[in-house]
Amino acid sequence: MRKRGNNISFYIILTMIVCLCTFIYFSPKFERTSPDIEIPNMTYWNLKWNIPIKISDSSGIKSYKVSLIRDNDNIVLEEYISSEFKTNIEFNLPIPKINIANGDTLRYKIEAVDNSKYNFFLGNVTTKDFNIIVDIEPPQAGIIAMSNKISRGGSGVVVFFAKDDNLANISISNGYQSFVAFPFLKDGYYVSIIPWSIHNPNFKGRIIVEDKAGNIKRSNIGFARYARNYRTTTLTLKDNFIDNKIASVIESSSSIPIHVFKSRLEMFKYVNEIIRNNDEKIINSKILNLELQDNYQINTFKPLKDSVIVGLFGDHRKYVLNKEFAGESYHLGTDLANIKNAQIFASNDGVVVLKESLGIYGNTIVLDHGFGVSTLYSHLSEFYVEEGDFVKKGDVIGRTGVTGLAFGDHLHFSVLIQGVFALSTEWMDSRWLKVNINDVLNEAVNIIENK
Repeated sequence: MRKRGNNISFYIILTMIVCLCTFIYFSPKFERTSPDIEIPNMTYWNLKWNIPIKISDSSGIKSYKVSLIRDNDNIVLEEYISSEFKTNIEFNLPIPKINIANGDTLRYKIEAVDNSKYNFFLGNVTTKDFNIIVDIEPPQAGIIAMSNKISRGGSGVVVFFAKDDNLANISISNGYQSFVAFPFLKDGYYVSIIPWSIHNPNFKGRIIVEDKAGNIKRSNIGFARYARNYRTTTLTLKDNFIDNKIASVIESSSSIPIHVFKSRLEMFKYVNEIIRNNDEKIINSKILNLELQDNYQINTFKPLKDSVIVGLFGDHRKYVLNKEFAGESYHLGTDLANIKNAQIFASNDGVVVLKESLGIYGNTIVLDHGFGVSTLYSHLSEFYVEEGDFVKKGDVIGRTGVTGLAFGDHLHFSVLIQGVFALSTEWMDSRWLKVNINDVLNEAVNIIENK
């Protein structure tokens, strides 16, 4: 009887142990997941930017400690012990109160303990070691050569140097938009042609150079600025113009039936606002901003031989229909005319990045010439190139026409600088191009080669 009783006691104790182990295994209080420590992926630190550290654990965080490992010693920089056991704790990485020189490597150790009862009530522990290099010196940057002036709607060029062992980003700003800087001649030298958009009232040119630690060097671009005035005209729209030309643009570039529109005013607004905006989005999406290789000279643009100008860049057009304001637009190119179906020539080598039938612009070709310079040719009757083709100076790329929203056979010619429509007549002027672009590039080449 005693032996049987002992067996019962044994099984009871064994059962209790199994139940206890099961309880410990499945109980949230004994969870075995170590705390998660999130550290930004940074190699360099300027000691100015905060580096956020995040520790999280479902059972709550009991403590954490941040140490600096130096000469095999652990210097405790920050220690946290709490009875609140928050599931998320965020703090900034502490800066050691020691002498720190540029280029020093700081080795940190972060240890976090959660509130779990696992590990004999000591909790789960996570330890992370990481190194970060101190970089407190900003990049070096300076202008080599630049255009003397820029006009509203026009362009200017700047060549500059930017150097840093940990260079991260270079950008150019006109105060409203940012632009790419292209490598120029040798390592560490860059060039950017900068537009002053006709839509921007002011121009504030600036070069911004940033390293991987977040140090920034800013250099002002001191172009002399001229607030060029453009013509404003009010155009009265006729019913037959809406019924014919506007209706034709809607039918050729939209899936919306004409009968859906409630009025001629609605039809015109749709073309002038929606279709025009869609055209310009398509044009901008195709521009590649290719680098210019080897030859740092740009030829004067003469896309149509013996042509006359019949439409000016920058014309601000306001439209009236039946004495009601119908909208406005800016003419973002130069209209050129010669004979009907005249040949259109490429003035500079380039890549065909767009060949498409658009709404307002009609049959359109865009060439990318490098350094952010692209040219647009619209209202064509014929295409002679395909997207991806490389064209040479003098190649015939198409013929003039009346496709899209065109009045009479002509070519709408635009110059875009990194997607911004620029004053095209500047690029058609050999004197302007020599003084403001090519002479600046030549000067920069001479300075860099002599250095």
